[in-house]
Amino acid sequence: MFEVMKPKKIDSIPVNNESEKYIYEIKYDGGSGILVKHGEHVDVFHNGNNTPVTYRYPELLPELHNLKDGVYIAELIVSTNDMVGGDFDLFQKRQVENRFKIERRKQIYPITAIVYDIVKNDGEDIRDLTLFERKEILHKNVCDGEHIRVIESFANPDKILEKQDIYEGIVIKDINSVYRNGKRDGWFKYRFNKEEVVRFIDFEDTETGIVLLTEEGKRVNLAGKRSEIAKEKIKNNGFVDCEISWNKKTDKGFRFCVVKRILGD
Repeated sequence: MFEVMKPKKIDSIPVNNESEKYIYEIKYDGGSGILVKHGEHVDVFHNGNNTPVTYRYPELLPELHNLKDGVYIAELIVSTNDMVGGDFDLFQKRQVENRFKIERRKQIYPITAIVYDIVKNDGEDIRDLTLFERKEILHKNVCDGEHIRVIESFANPDKILEKQDIYEGIVIKDINSVYRNGKRDGWFKYRFNKEEVVRFIDFEDTETGIVLLTEEGKRVNLAGKRSEIAKEKIKNNGFVDCEISWNKKTDKGFRFCVVKRILGD
């Protein structure tokens, strides 16, 4: 299986000039996905996992069958009115095995696959084509639908920067870059969100996980299996340190906050 190419974190946004040509795309916040279509067979994989997770995303199936044969790279997101770029915690809530829960949660937290690249076209490996050439094929192969759509690319970053309060960041890509598994040749990411390590000393249980509490009473949601890890650390040590990403601080917590890592895990 292909490994998703990752952009390199940078502190400033490069601009187009005579020697370098870039496109600019919204950095969506969900999970990396690999969509495979071969004849009547379709599959969805998470990056780094060779076991298909197609059953977790039944809402994608009809539109997966509409794709032309190929292997596509996408970000799987759950968006809300406040977080149109995707809410990672809500994406985590979709990571369940029980079929009844899957059917229930697809109604509450529907997945959208934002397709941004193609690495195989009708059986042919096209990773050595330039990004510009791959994008041309991508737009021919994928028609936007309710749950699968092609990412919008911009010739400059202005439109994304105007809405940085609702997006996590921006991805900058060299239009002449080839696709290299896991490497960062010509792809960059610039985050609008700030990141820091925060200590949480207590928690409250919720239906899908927990709410972490700081000493000042600021609240951060944490769903999925990681919530159990955090609970155990608080019970055993009296605290848990987490690396979080946030857009703005409020009196009650953090706006657009995502727990990126549980430290010491």
